[in-house]
Amino acid sequence: MKNIKNLAILGLFTVAFASCDMEVVPPSEIAAENFWKTEKDAWYGLNACYAQMGGMDIWDEMCTDNAHSHKPWEGPYELIQQNGVSSESDRGYSFRTIRIVNNFLEKVDGCEMDAALRERMKAEARYFRASDYLDLTTKFGKVPLVTTVMEYDAPNVKRDPVETVQAFILSELAEIAEILPDSYPGGEGYEKGRITRAGALALRARAALYFGNFAEAEASAGKIIQEGHHSLFRVTSLNAAQQKEADEMEQYIDFEAKNIDKDKFVKGMFSYECLWHKENANPDNPEYLVTRGYMADDNNYDWTRYTYIRPSQLISGYSSYEPMQGLIDAYWDIDGKTIRPEIPVATRKENFAKITAVVEGMDQTTYIKTVPTLNLKEYAYMDEFRNRDSRLYASMLFPFKGWHETDFGTFYYRWNPSWAGSDGNESWTGYSYRKLLSLTAYSDWASMEDYPVIRYAEVLLTYAEARIQTKGWDAEVQKALNDLRDRCGMPDVPTVMPSKEAALDFVRNERRIELAAEGQRYDDIRRYGSAYCNKVMNGTVYAPNGYEVVNMTWSDRLMLMPIPQGAMDLNPLLRDDQNPGY
Repeated sequence: MKNIKNLAILGLFTVAFASCDMEVVPPSEIAAENFWKTEKDAWYGLNACYAQMGGMDIWDEMCTDNAHSHKPWEGPYELIQQNGVSSESDRGYSFRTIRIVNNFLEKVDGCEMDAALRERMKAEARYFRASDYLDLTTKFGKVPLVTTVMEYDAPNVKRDPVETVQAFILSELAEIAEILPDSYPGGEGYEKGRITRAGALALRARAALYFGNFAEAEASAGKIIQEGHHSLFRVTSLNAAQQKEADEMEQYIDFEAKNIDKDKFVKGMFSYECLWHKENANPDNPEYLVTRGYMADDNNYDWTRYTYIRPSQLISGYSSYEPMQGLIDAYWDIDGKTIRPEIPVATRKENFAKITAVVEGMDQTTYIKTVPTLNLKEYAYMDEFRNRDSRLYASMLFPFKGWHETDFGTFYYRWNPSWAGSDGNESWTGYSYRKLLSLTAYSDWASMEDYPVIRYAEVLLTYAEARIQTKGWDAEVQKALNDLRDRCGMPDVPTVMPSKEAALDFVRNERRIELAAEGQRYDDIRRYGSAYCNKVMNGTVYAPNGYEVVNMTWSDRLMLMPIPQGAMDLNPLLRDDQNPGY
């Protein structure tokens, strides 16, 4: 296989484990001629690989029908939704991580250490190279496949075929899974949160699903399920703040009339919500397969969940990334199988105006005191949010909905029409995210809660979708999906589907809402195909007051992102191999 040039070499020796207190040597004291000699050097090199692990992955989702960003300086997300992206934008065409890993794999053989430990460390590093290649090939299609470090004056190389890259990813992850342990006991070098066998299999299942290799996706996901080292996170009791919200859910769910077990429903709602929060956000959570660790440290914190997706009403929030109406509409009815009819823009605008008139002119403090006194069932606008999937209430902030387990205290979400298109730090869509929002701040602007890069819920969804493709809507598919339903307090999925296409549509919607804001939607809609993209990525998105948020325009060229001009300038061989339409 070929080499490639890149600007990055070994990167920062950043420790990626919240539980690790490993000594860090200043880079100024590290010389090339005396490095890569000892086991400690190997750990430093592997830490540089772990430091490349991404965390929350909402950015790509803002290039879809799920989410929106109204700040163009934060990325070309709206530009992509409007088919305006060009080679001037770089959507992640970088080989930095790949070079760091290749450098580690080449140099670690010079370290005096246990051979078995060296092979395990290599397998951990190879995971990050495979993960990076998966991201590259899903965005750009053909990419140069490299497994060694190239000198800076070496010749340029061409892109390899997609099939070659895909085969490499699947082969690598299969080999890695056979080397890595099921778990780590803790302690230096064996910290919980390192890549495990299940983590490698989960990434392989994701990759195979993306590639349309459904047999391999089913097999890899099935191994994780069968081996039984992971499960969905569930709560068994509610704290005082959660119980206060549970009592208010009578405004939203007709428990008796709909024959809904209230205790199961509200515990399911909080089971889904708080798997990302506080003491649950760590590798010991049974749902965490691959974990991005954070610490109370100026060099290792998470801005996204505490700043960019929080509304400013919750202090420190920018509300830069906001859910759109289509995602709100995607959540099931309380029956777990019905999507409600689309509400005309004019009707929603009229209904919204009637209820907001009740609180017009109130400051935030008065608003928070007033909302609990209202009978929300009297207002047509609130009917949109009544008797819906529990994950809607755990994932979205919509007008007049209460949330009490926050670092702000008692909170009722408010959306003012005057903000639309004017206030840079408030949502323009009418909604904000509740899911993933950090409740534990390292500072006023950052979070230290760990993040599940891959969680067990995705494995169940991958298994279900792949098995529908290979076996149909059978008992095993239903078992996997009903595990998700039981966790969130929703009814079981139907036992019968009218067709394979209907079954796929069902699991695609289940995947959309279960994984909302976790970065999967970008890759999902593109692998569903051109017809699907044309259906969901065309048309104007409106806020509740009728404000036009974005006019989405799809073109099939958006199936792939453009090779950026900077990369073509560095490698002239790419100029005649640009992706179609750019």
